[in-house]
Amino acid sequence: MRKFFLIFFLTVFSVNIFSNLIVNNFEHTNIIDFFVNKNTGDISTIVENNYLKTYDLKEKCINRYYSASSIPTHVEWILDNKYTIIAESNGTIEVFNNDTSLLNYKINVTDESISSLSSFRDKIVFTSLDKTVYVYNITKRRVEFQRRFSTIPTVAEFYDEGTILVADHLGNIYLIDYLNNKEVRSIKIDNYSIIKLAMVNDNTLAFSMNGNIYVLDKDLKIINSFSLGLTIKEVAFSPSNENFTVLTTNNQIILFDSSTLKILQELKLDNFNIKSLEWSHDKSDTLYLNDGVSLYSLNVYSKSIEKLLELKKPDVLKITRNNNLIYYLTSNSEIGIFNIDSGVVETHFSFSEEVVDFEITKNGYLILSENSGYLSLYDPEGILIENKKISDFKLTTLEISPSEKFLIAGGWENNVYVVTLPDLSVYKEVENLHSNWIKDISINYNETKIAVASLDKKVSISVFPDFENTIYIEEFPYIIWSLDWASNSNFLSMGGFEGALRLWDGRFNQFYKRFEIITAPIKAIEWSPDDNYVATGTTDGNVYIWNSKNGNLESTMNISNGEIVDLTWSNDERYLYALSKGNLLSLIDLQQNNIPLQSIIFEKGYSVSYRKNGEYTTNIPEQEESKFFYKNNPISLFEAVTFERKEFISIPILEGPVINVPSEFLISDKNNSLLLSVFDNNLITKVEILGQTFLVNSQSYYLSLEINPEKLTSNMLEISAYDNDGNKSTKYVHLKFENIYLQVFTNQAEITNEEGEIIAIATRGDILKLKGVLGDTYKVEYIDKEGYIKKAFVVF
Repeated sequence: MRKFFLIFFLTVFSVNIFSNLIVNNFEHTNIIDFFVNKNTGDISTIVENNYLKTYDLKEKCINRYYSASSIPTHVEWILDNKYTIIAESNGTIEVFNNDTSLLNYKINVTDESISSLSSFRDKIVFTSLDKTVYVYNITKRRVEFQRRFSTIPTVAEFYDEGTILVADHLGNIYLIDYLNNKEVRSIKIDNYSIIKLAMVNDNTLAFSMNGNIYVLDKDLKIINSFSLGLTIKEVAFSPSNENFTVLTTNNQIILFDSSTLKILQELKLDNFNIKSLEWSHDKSDTLYLNDGVSLYSLNVYSKSIEKLLELKKPDVLKITRNNNLIYYLTSNSEIGIFNIDSGVVETHFSFSEEVVDFEITKNGYLILSENSGYLSLYDPEGILIENKKISDFKLTTLEISPSEKFLIAGGWENNVYVVTLPDLSVYKEVENLHSNWIKDISINYNETKIAVASLDKKVSISVFPDFENTIYIEEFPYIIWSLDWASNSNFLSMGGFEGALRLWDGRFNQFYKRFEIITAPIKAIEWSPDDNYVATGTTDGNVYIWNSKNGNLESTMNISNGEIVDLTWSNDERYLYALSKGNLLSLIDLQQNNIPLQSIIFEKGYSVSYRKNGEYTTNIPEQEESKFFYKNNPISLFEAVTFERKEFISIPILEGPVINVPSEFLISDKNNSLLLSVFDNNLITKVEILGQTFLVNSQSYYLSLEINPEKLTSNMLEISAYDNDGNKSTKYVHLKFENIYLQVFTNQAEITNEEGEIIAIATRGDILKLKGVLGDTYKVEYIDKEGYIKKAFVVF
């Protein structure tokens, strides 16, 4: 049982450490907050996602990545940076050991969000929306104090080694002896929430949300106060606490002397919408500012501003496949061409006008919808062929007909335009088709019907291309975000905010099926080429594969924490390409139900593609890699991943699992345990050794194998491993023996040479030295001879 548990633990853990193997240096959602490590000066950022990135400001790149269980709220570093403590919105506090991830653990004492976090030596104090204050010892892994309040505690700080200060949302402050679970004293100083407490010299500074600042002595008596008359958004103290700054809700920064509460400087940054601020860890004149997109340094005296980190980058908005190429559009009007076979972006085009949508013809011509209502046609080399103004409004949605005779455009007005190709002439303008903006358009396979979804919560279905006999489906409680006609039939799939997938039968103009399972809101829908399946992508990062005939959910795969933006199938239906928030392009192998390859798309045509075994390919110069992505390999019990840069990564996986084991192994009286590990791009299904089969179902496997010579048939140990593609690998280990002895238990036992001739007779009790194994015999050393003796005549 003990051995089984060890193997099971290592298998599960090794899968977990492959998560987030390559991490994007940049963000694709706003930066909510950030924290400065007082030990190193590194900055950790918080976004609307379940992770924390820590940046080296000098190198301007990630040096630590922490995967969390929910959105972080606060960060602390303790014991000379040995531990990173992350408080989260789901009430979890995660303790990350920066020396080895094997010693990470979670503190689960509440289900409510953590509202404040502070530390003193190896202890942390935190408040939760469950109205409780906790003191936790990190090294002893135990709660040392907790108290539930009738009000909501908003902030807690260590006052000294045995006491804490707690403030609540009604303006009360409590001094608590947590070692003896005793309230020393309390005072009400305000009627509004206290958002910050700080110890300066022998006094306590308290800040209320409504703009009042109080100085309290050691008896919690008010000895000074100041009223800003403005709502306080955030407070930050200089490295030695001699000064502090207040950020107000009107975007004003006010610098104070901590001792006198005298205003030293007032700054109003008109060009900045400051989300949060922190002081530099070692510069008394430098503040760090966050505007949600980038981080800046501000000299509070000279008022000079410098951009430190530009973190938010353009989003990839759409993908479409053309043979072995995936074309993509970014929010900064770049169109790139990603080569599926090589795993890199091979070409990209930048456009001066804002591009809001695009289509690609079979021969590689690009059709762009531009912000000003223009449509443009470019050849495969990016040379403009045609450009025409179609509308006075932004055309946000394009759809090309299967025959490529027509292009349909809709957007910020109620009209839909049918345009002929390649001359971009308006064939028909359909006025007031809907009462709100056009969201999505789809044409059926034989170009007889067109479906249009709008923000008016309706879907219209018309005869194409003249938009006759229009009917409206008005049964939706929410907006339909995506719709798609089947590839070879007249079934229309549709879904949106409601999370329900529906099929419409275009032959009879009625609903055919409403799928029973409700998911998160559906952002993307795509039929498989043979119409057997419908793929949906949702806002929670999941991809669902539905059986279109019976409505069954065939498979679900979580791609990322970010929403699925777009989907496209391969021709053979084995692969589905999913684009998710954060510019992550995932290749889903539906035959094996796994993800063999993931790619991150950067601006200016840069990309990186990687497998879970550490192989990666990129068109970024090697010396520039760290400015774009972080190779995340947590320190663990085994070196599970070795990063290897390749010129290209092909999708087909023909190799069997990689078996790591020494070519020779010495079995002795002190050691008979052989350590081995197995890795594969996909899943290892089983490992076979000495007639035993170990079922795995994981991408990696570790085993400490105790070798019993009685089960051997030769001096060569054969190890075979199989993956779920049917590939097999075999490794051989040459075995040698040292200080292992056998004892004869029969009256007489023959010892023969290789020809079978008797060279000696051993008797009961004789001791023989083991030299090897051959079939049903042992090769032994007896007196001054070496020969073979039957296994049945001896024992170890």
